[in-house]
Amino acid sequence: MSKLIGLLVVLALGLGLSSAGAQGVQDAVIADPDAHQVLLENDHIRVIQALAAPGYKSPMHSHPPLVVISLGTARIRMTYPDGKKEILDLRPGTVFWIDGIVHSWELLAGEVNVIAVEVKAAKTAATE
Repeated sequence: MSKLIGLLVVLALGLGLSSAGAQGVQDAVIADPDAHQVLLENDHIRVIQALAAPGYKSPMHSHPPLVVISLGTARIRMTYPDGKKEILDLRPGTVFWIDGIVHSWELLAGEVNVIAVEVKAAKTAATE
């Protein structure tokens, strides 16, 4: 029985260390408050609006699982921690799901105007 408890403690510590490493990159609202504002938060969701004008560069930051809805037209260059880059074109009404992400972005054209709905139950499921 004590071996089982010891194994559970080791697993719990290992999970804690791996999630601490994943959490090393700051949340979008903390890392980039000029572009990311919380509109609503409760026990179930957090709704963020991201607004930016041409030329804006957002620093590396993280998001938990979320739904993104674009309200405007923009072309952005996404950069991921491994250095990979990707161009993303947003149009009004574009909707997509992200399982969680660490990235930075640069606005190449248009204006960023997106609503992001972070689903707290999905965040819990992803980290457990």
